[in-house]
Amino acid sequence: VDLTKDFFFSYTYDMTRSLQENFLFCTAQPFPPPPFKDMYAWNFFLTRELEECTSSLTSFHWVLPIIHGAFIQCKLNDYGRSLNLTLLARRSRHFAGTRYLKRGVSDRGKVANDVEHEQIMHDETTSAASGTFSSFLQVRGSIPTYWTQESSVTMPKPPIVLNRVDPTYHATQAHFDDLLRRYGSPIVIVDLVKQSEKREREVIVGNEFRHAVDYLNNHIDDKHKIRYCALDYSHVS
Repeated sequence: VDLTKDFFFSYTYDMTRSLQENFLFCTAQPFPPPPFKDMYAWNFFLTRELEECTSSLTSFHWVLPIIHGAFIQCKLNDYGRSLNLTLLARRSRHFAGTRYLKRGVSDRGKVANDVEHEQIMHDETTSAASGTFSSFLQVRGSIPTYWTQESSVTMPKPPIVLNRVDPTYHATQAHFDDLLRRYGSPIVIVDLVKQSEKREREVIVGNEFRHAVDYLNNHIDDKHKIRYCALDYSHVS
């Protein structure tokens, strides 16, 4: 693995999990540490055989998860307050690929290029030893319906094609079931595709996404319904 190409690891902190998860696990069971979240471990396949050979008490000594994404950290001063800001992005290893070649959702509900973004703020002012932490999570990914976009040298903006018909939106439902298990409810969607175009491209997949959300909400309790917000980013900016 070329560690200069946006790969990161830590000997002392589980980068595959959020700050909240790490704090809760440390409180409940300080030792041994829980297994890393394999969806964000890009060396999962390479280390799987080694994990099977070691016990849960010793595997963390031998297996070090590597994440693919981004890590930025800086120090801020806010009128006498000393703050550490960390931006961390973890890219899922499931259904990952390059632009245009990976779009939409897999049969198992995994979306293309699923990334969990975390903003961690550490306020050192309250206590020099520990301080106060806060964390904010966002998840981004390809629209969870069946669609493709074939790249071409002669066509810089290839057309968007709904390549499969899924009347019950089974794959979309599997995707949101996974999100509910990982984060709970309510799930708030911010749809950034264009809402109106002279020649329809993004509108095609945006309409299909809205139909999928409406269909799923008809089968979900009111307290767990998916909240949908369309934000035409190009129009706003």
